[in-house]
Amino acid sequence: MPTTIRSKMLVVIAASLAVGVAGQSWYFHRLSQEEAARLTAESIHSASAAFAEVERTSTDLMEASIAALGRDPEVRAAMASRDPARALVLSQPLYRDYRVRFGITHWNYWEPEPAGDMAPKGLRCILRVGTPDMHGDFVERVTLARVAREHRMITGLDLGYTGLVLRVLVPIDEDGKTLGYLELGKEIGGVFKDMKKVSSNEYGFLVEKRHMDEKKWTTTRTTAGVRNNWNDMPDLLLIENTAPDAEILTYGGRIADLPDEGRALEIVKKDGRALARGVFPVRNVAGDKIGAVFVLRDISAVYDQMRSARWQAILGTTVLMIVLGAILAAVFHLLVVRRLRKMIAVANRVVGGEFDVEIVPSANDELGEFETLFEQFRILFVELIGHAQQRATGTADRSSRGAR
Repeated sequence: MPTTIRSKMLVVIAASLAVGVAGQSWYFHRLSQEEAARLTAESIHSASAAFAEVERTSTDLMEASIAALGRDPEVRAAMASRDPARALVLSQPLYRDYRVRFGITHWNYWEPEPAGDMAPKGLRCILRVGTPDMHGDFVERVTLARVAREHRMITGLDLGYTGLVLRVLVPIDEDGKTLGYLELGKEIGGVFKDMKKVSSNEYGFLVEKRHMDEKKWTTTRTTAGVRNNWNDMPDLLLIENTAPDAEILTYGGRIADLPDEGRALEIVKKDGRALARGVFPVRNVAGDKIGAVFVLRDISAVYDQMRSARWQAILGTTVLMIVLGAILAAVFHLLVVRRLRKMIAVANRVVGGEFDVEIVPSANDELGEFETLFEQFRILFVELIGHAQQRATGTADRSSRGAR
């Protein structure tokens, strides 16, 4: 344990230095976290706005296209015949053109609902132009049920066997009779690739497994020659991903609990990069939160800059505090320690018999007042010693006279 005032002061200075460095480190760490949160929120907002804009423009395009197709007499005749071969010959060339030019991936013909069915859950497929071998099956889907029930154009996001699709459906009528329903759709996988080109961020899309069919998903992945990721997460499934690593897109929360404005997640360190993660929900045509878009923003440059600034600030603060501590220690030694030692030395000399040594105040401060008081005690001490010596001498003289 320190036993001198100087050593105690050095301990105080060292402790102050440690507290200052810790405070600086915490402060800059907090700043880096706030900056990362700001960048993540900015990424979420930008991605959400871009996604909504793509959805709007794609919907406008498909609405205009499907309105023109619905007026085409050949399309209407093919639908009325319910002949998939006839519909395929008519539609396939234009479908290929739409796919290349506009990214439209779905062109489907649907039979009308059975007569008297006022609340259909789905419709039977006449033809899927993109996959012509699949037809004649009955499909239950929100968009199909709504277009049959409401008998008007229905637009919105809806899950299919292979992922989320932006769909536009219209009823085709003739002479008051429903010939069937026409559908155009666009898979959102291409949307994320386009968003990545613009922002350089990585994107992923998660859906709840309860909306998907495991067997069909497994078959789709096997056919595409990619790994089946069904068991990667307990309740969620990653169906779109622009990032090379799917691990950084895992999420343990519930999509239903996500706020509409999104949520910033923790920063992930991967391959020397710092990635800010964010997620926002996506609603289907019924308004339900069925999926979530993951946003990964590389903030390595900002993160490294903040870290470098933090260490520079800590180093600068440390050097400054060391210099100030040295100055404080030197000033304390000059103003306090040296003057105390001088008083101690004078006191030792007085005790040793040098009664004429004086203490002259070295400054007009608190310690100077103590030096004045100490000098008064010295004078009083010398006087007491003098009186004691005089009494001793008088006593000795009287004893000597009495003995004679």
